Amino acid sequence: MAQETYSNPPSSLVAGDAYLWQDIPEDIALVSAYVVYFRSVDDSDVSFSVTGSDQTTYFEFTLSGVTTENLNAGDYVTTKAITYSWGRETSAAGKLVLSANPLGNPAKKFNQRIVELLESHLEGRLPEGLESHTIGGVPISKIPLSEADLLLQKYKALAKREQREQFAKDNPNQATGNTVHVHF
Repeated sequence: MAQETYSNPPSSLVAGDAYLWQDIPEDIALVSAYVVYFRSVDDSDVSFSVTGSDQTTYFEFTLSGVTTENLNAGDYVTTKAITYSWGRETSAAGKLVLSANPLGNPAKKFNQRIVELLESHLEGRLPEGLESHTIGGVPISKIPLSEADLLLQKYKALAKREQREQFAKDNPNQATGNTVHVHF
């Protein structure tokens, strides 16, 4: 069975599924680049983009399953960015509802797992069997709440940095969003 080609970016998709669409922007002869961005509503650091390939009379977009297979389910805001010879035009393109991948289990990084364990400890709901585990050489069951809170802030910052680094690695052409002040 051949893959179906749609006329718009996906509005609903199962993580790990492929999706193909075509679009014809206005003044296509003046278009030098066409990218569609998907940014998570829940966590703005989680996003991905699909760059259209110029087919002369239309742009073709291929969202491969690998791009979304390890993403958590959730809502994503979709934005079209079209670069013309005279400048760039950005417009909202809707929302993507990403469903969980039934075949996958997104692997959490070390710092994120520690954050979840520390939050569980602070809430008094550690999973059964974790009483003897340690964090940084300190048994979880013996960490005072004030010390656990300090560790939680440290690991949250590390997890956030990991997410930003991964985002920068996955999207090398996207701006960081940092404000730069220039004085003359």
